[in-house]
Amino acid sequence: MKTRNAVVMVSLLALLAGCSQSRADKAKAEILAADKAFCALSVKEGPKAAFLAYLAGDGKLLNEEPVGTDAVNSLYRQLPATATLSWEASFVDVAASGDLGYTWGRYILSIPLPKYGPTPYVKRGTYVTIWKRQPNGSWKAELDGGNPDGQK
Repeated sequence: MKTRNAVVMVSLLALLAGCSQSRADKAKAEILAADKAFCALSVKEGPKAAFLAYLAGDGKLLNEEPVGTDAVNSLYRQLPATATLSWEASFVDVAASGDLGYTWGRYILSIPLPKYGPTPYVKRGTYVTIWKRQPNGSWKAELDGGNPDGQK
């Protein structure tokens, strides 16, 4: 009887571990999908529109004092409407709780400057976004920041 109980317990633990892993994998896939959709919106409608859509109401942009939409408006009022910002995640991970995760990768900011010629100003760098699952199940950016590459 003890052997049978032990087998049942081990089986249950293995089953729970498998469920936990698949839940983490599902959350990672959701975060990665949110990151990609965020980028696609940035390319299609501009970075300001994308950040207004994907930054949580209390979200923080690094190097900006205000939070949420005030931070987005503060940062992107300096950027011309023709600027494009795109990125691609290199890594995604999620907390064991399944409600917090992050992505990091590379970004490219391109700003057309017609009065200086046809070649746009391009800035590349590394970004990180910390994502939080919202009560409705969607993912919003709680913290976002980038680090530009050094001068060459």
